[in-house]
Amino acid sequence: MAKALRTAAFVVGAVALTATGVGLAIGAAAAATTTIAGASIATIATAASAGASVLSIAASVAQPKGSLGGNPTQFTIDKESGLPYAMGRTYSAGKVVHRQFYGSKNSLESWVAVHSIGPIKSLGPFQVEKATVNFSNRAALGTYAGYMWLDQQLGACPESRALQGPQGDFPGWNATSKLSGLAADLWTLKFDSKGKKFPNGVPERGRILEGVFVYDPRLDSTYPGGAGPCRLGQEATYVYSENPGLHAITWAHGRAQNGTLIAGGGMKVVGIDLAPFVEFANICDANNWKAGGIVYTTADNDWDILKMICQAGGGEPMPVAGQLSVTFNAPRVSIGTITSGDIIGDVDVPGTASRRARRNTVIPWVRLESHGWEMVPLDAIAIPDYVAVDGGSRPKEAKFPLVQQVDQGAQLGLYEILNGRELDGILLPCNATMIGYRPGDCLTVDIPEAALVGRSVVVRMREIDMATVGVTFTCRSETASKHNFALGKGGTAPPTPDLSIPTVDLSAPDAADWIANGAVLSANGVSFPALIVTGAADDRPMAGVLFEYRPYAAGADPDAGWSGGGIDGAGITRKEITSVSSGTQYEVAVRYMVAGAYSDRLVLGPVTAGVFSAAGGTQAAIATSFPIGLTISAGDDGALSISAHTRRYTDGHPDVAVAGATIATGLAPGSFRALGYDDEERLGGAVTYQLFEDDIDARAAPEHPGRHYLGYAIIPTAGSPPSSGGGATPPGGQCVTTDTPILMADGTEKPAGGLAVGDRILTRHELRLSEIAGGWGIFPVEAVEIADSEDVWLAEVGGRQLRATGDHLVYTGSWKKMRDIGTPVPGSHQIVKATVTDAHTYVSNGVLSHNIKMEPRQVDQT
Repeated sequence: MAKALRTAAFVVGAVALTATGVGLAIGAAAAATTTIAGASIATIATAASAGASVLSIAASVAQPKGSLGGNPTQFTIDKESGLPYAMGRTYSAGKVVHRQFYGSKNSLESWVAVHSIGPIKSLGPFQVEKATVNFSNRAALGTYAGYMWLDQQLGACPESRALQGPQGDFPGWNATSKLSGLAADLWTLKFDSKGKKFPNGVPERGRILEGVFVYDPRLDSTYPGGAGPCRLGQEATYVYSENPGLHAITWAHGRAQNGTLIAGGGMKVVGIDLAPFVEFANICDANNWKAGGIVYTTADNDWDILKMICQAGGGEPMPVAGQLSVTFNAPRVSIGTITSGDIIGDVDVPGTASRRARRNTVIPWVRLESHGWEMVPLDAIAIPDYVAVDGGSRPKEAKFPLVQQVDQGAQLGLYEILNGRELDGILLPCNATMIGYRPGDCLTVDIPEAALVGRSVVVRMREIDMATVGVTFTCRSETASKHNFALGKGGTAPPTPDLSIPTVDLSAPDAADWIANGAVLSANGVSFPALIVTGAADDRPMAGVLFEYRPYAAGADPDAGWSGGGIDGAGITRKEITSVSSGTQYEVAVRYMVAGAYSDRLVLGPVTAGVFSAAGGTQAAIATSFPIGLTISAGDDGALSISAHTRRYTDGHPDVAVAGATIATGLAPGSFRALGYDDEERLGGAVTYQLFEDDIDARAAPEHPGRHYLGYAIIPTAGSPPSSGGGATPPGGQCVTTDTPILMADGTEKPAGGLAVGDRILTRHELRLSEIAGGWGIFPVEAVEIADSEDVWLAEVGGRQLRATGDHLVYTGSWKKMRDIGTPVPGSHQIVKATVTDAHTYVSNGVLSHNIKMEPRQVDQT
């Protein structure tokens, strides 16, 4: 290297070179935080300062400032910049913390550089002038052989040894100079007297690394719906990911070493609203959006870093009710409606977005590997329709410091344009019945007096007014079609929202789009008549497709005699209508739900329903039978005890007595087995019990029509009390009372006692409560039974009262049995057991209920 670059040795004071790690060196600054709901992050207090009655995401609207700690591609010395924190796959030149000349005639120079708080996944190839240099036993090969050495570590805490130079210890650096908890390397160069190796002095150097590990609730079996060993705060269980949602959770919780917070917000788990963050992570995975880059612990504000991370996934962090939550760009499902009757004050609606916010061209800035990992602008992305409306180009730059993909930057940039053209600042003063809605929720506003008709909005702020006992929402309009356009799935930009009421297309569906046929369906050996409608809806914006049917009569009134066959989502392509008579002619109608109204009918047919066949009636009766007085007990020795019980059938066959038995299974603790027995003649007595690994195999089917299902058992661990297993549930085992309102697909409610097979309800999937749009969807009712029960309990959940049997499960943040949260109701009550296909849940008086046995890990989780 050039002699001119020889300088005195020095140590940069940003890092304490001790065996105990770096945490103590910066812990005092990192701990200077404000506490909210048991959690702390230095700047979340700013957003919460508006008062306990205000929930707002306004504090997060501004773009994050970007990293202030310097350019990670530059090999720099700056003791004020703090420690680097690397996310995803990215480039790092390193922050120098020690530099020393030594050796004969000061011919050696060693540099110690930190790349990230650790541990990280990998320090990739070492590059000099962007070309990879290979090493063997820490010595360079090829061009730099004999002139370059490298030692490195990934940031374990504590580290087992200090980094070493080619001659071992050197001035200011010895075996006690450990960089515990830091991913770092020690790079040594030898002076080239001829100036051939390093003609321009110290060469440019850097690493392509894979950054820190993160917490993933989806891999945490203690989180509802999660499965795996990942645990928040236990970094040994963390996984590597580039998902912005997961990095946001992990940063908010913070990174600790030796019990001291060294990076991140330091928020406790109770202070983080995990469910929306999990939905955010799922959206990032679906869009292939990643976070990558380096931020700095003291130069960058914790809240700005969190905003940068969320921004990489199209999200914004927000304080809600003393917790940290998040909102993000994704298709929305409206979860409620605000009408004129809900308003108690003056509605304020902007006529259009302000000219300053209404841009039509975006220039996204991202960090690209192809450009030396520097922040560079992408080509300007103009939306021609908007340029024409605005009378010329109105560009906007959008910087995404932690985005390293061209497509992702373009998509996020388009979202900036589209969101900026929405109607923002819609003020809706509502009565207290609306208080349950929170910032981030999507609602439908139907207030014709304010030119808001079927308008979707997203709540941006909620303010409670104790004087009027009301709540005021500040909202932004939500245009559903913008998401496909921003993600490159649709070619036409949505019109800029304004207060005009769009013309609604209520014409009948095209006759070429749908076909109806009569059919015969079979289940459990029984064939029954049905009408099958196939096709696809057109591309007009709609909330759903309504199917109707009626017996055919020539010359009938066009609007008379129709029965509802159910309403399905706009993507429905096949509809089965089974509540029809055998061999009867029917007409079928298809209508679209558009802007709160139904289109004209497309009438199909007449078509003839299939013919009923009861050839499999015995199998059906066995499949729907249930035990009375059954108990299943599993001991830690693997033995299963099945009590004597009575079997009852649903087709009028007399009850039969079934003998009990004890089975020595030899199964290991934790083993799951379903139980059943074959008895096609329905004689009962001393049956032969069988064990099955798959619950489905324990039930009646065409291959074994006489199989009687009992339930399941799990072998407990040694020393644990016997497991009670899970018996088959008789009618009324997990049920609500007949007067309980059930949420239907069209948003109305129907008493549970009025449910019928084929009805469509709006509910959430039992195992996908945290997925895209919260797992909401429209699902069919496949079975309904009404019975009497004296085991009915009353509980209040979220301000709603519910009456149901003791074992009935309701969702209160985790699944709980009614008997665990309610009080018994004396007397006998009529109850309804409804089974919902696939979702296995329904919304009962505003409370999410479960309709069948759940896996044991899902019950009573907190």
